[in-house]
Amino acid sequence: MKFTNKTDINASVNDTFAGLADFEHFERQALRSGAEVARVDALGRPGQGMIWALRFVFRGKVQKINAELVDYDPPNMMVFSGVSDSFDAVVQFDLLALSARETRVTVSIDMKPKSLAARLILQSARLTKGSINKRFRNRLNRFGTELENRIRSA
Repeated sequence: MKFTNKTDINASVNDTFAGLADFEHFERQALRSGAEVARVDALGRPGQGMIWALRFVFRGKVQKINAELVDYDPPNMMVFSGVSDSFDAVVQFDLLALSARETRVTVSIDMKPKSLAARLILQSARLTKGSINKRFRNRLNRFGTELENRIRSA
């Protein structure tokens, strides 16, 4: 199942990409929300091959995900691959400079089930895809606003 949405950021494409590539910020944010985050690669700077082991509670169950940055093309795109017991997912961020001070960020999430239970979850999600897309769009817009604020304050 694939979800795609976009938001416009009032910042240059380079500043927007730098904000998205601030992986330490996102690691700290996940830790504050109660997740366990561990970098398991040996890379010294951001780039393809970065790997995280994530552990968090979702709907009362402990979830474990290994996430890898599989494509990194500054300032154009980033692609992450996530693997859990139930799902494989690919999350792609595409950036497009609309002007010198405005960037469109398109986010695509493609999930593939690995178990019968995961298939059932995705099947029920297909039935409510419209409302899921609306929530996804709202969260992406909030994320865009937060990213703009971080870029301005940097």
